[in-house]
Amino acid sequence: MNILLAMQDAKFVQINGQMFVAGYSCDPDDTLVADDIVLEISAAEGELELTFDDIQDAVELAPDVYRLRSGVVVYFLRPPTIH
Repeated sequence: MNILLAMQDAKFVQINGQMFVAGYSCDPDDTLVADDIVLEISAAEGELELTFDDIQDAVELAPDVYRLRSGVVVYFLRPPTIH
């Protein structure tokens, strides 16, 4: 599932315009069930957890940008690598 791969190295997650700091993201595998937590994020206003059920059937809108079944738009952000 592409969204599971997109969230792997994300340091920040933007949901409907609100910025969160990524805390935990699961390793993508074939054993995930609906209530498994796949992403934990936090902001000053609080924390949010997404389950496998929340992200199933996500539609990729652009690279690292997905619309969930609920209509929420999620954007996974990575800091640039400077050599």
